[in-house]
Amino acid sequence: MRWIVAGLVTLALGLFAIVWWQGRAGPTGYLYAATSAEGEAGYCLAVAERISEITWGQGDPRLEAHLDEQVAFWRPRVGQSGGAGRVALARDSSAPGVNEGAHLHLAVQDCALRAVSFYGHRFPSFE
Repeated sequence: MRWIVAGLVTLALGLFAIVWWQGRAGPTGYLYAATSAEGEAGYCLAVAERISEITWGQGDPRLEAHLDEQVAFWRPRVGQSGGAGRVALARDSSAPGVNEGAHLHLAVQDCALRAVSFYGHRFPSFE
C-alpha cells in the first residue's frame, strides 16, 4: 500500500512539474502579440479610436457609448505606448487578406473582454 501512495505522489509531482515547465514557455498573455501591458493598452486604445474615426460618432448610440468607455478605460494605461499601438494596429489590419472591419470588430470585443475579465472593469454600456 505504501508503494501505491508513493507512486501516486510521484506521479502527481511529475505532472505538476511538466505543467509548470510547459507554462513557462507559454505566450506572454497579452492581446495581439503585445510585449507589455502598456503595449496591449495602446493597441486597444488604437482599436477604439479607429472605430470612432470610421463611424464619425454617428453609429449606434450604444456602440458609440461603449467606444467612449473603452477609450476612457485604456487611455490611462497606455503610458508611452500610444504610437506603438497605432503602428501595431495598422500592421495587423492592413496585412494581406485581412478585412479591416472584421479585424476591428473582433479586436474591440477582445479588448472589452480583456478589460472585464482581467482588470475587472464594468462597462455601463453593457448593462
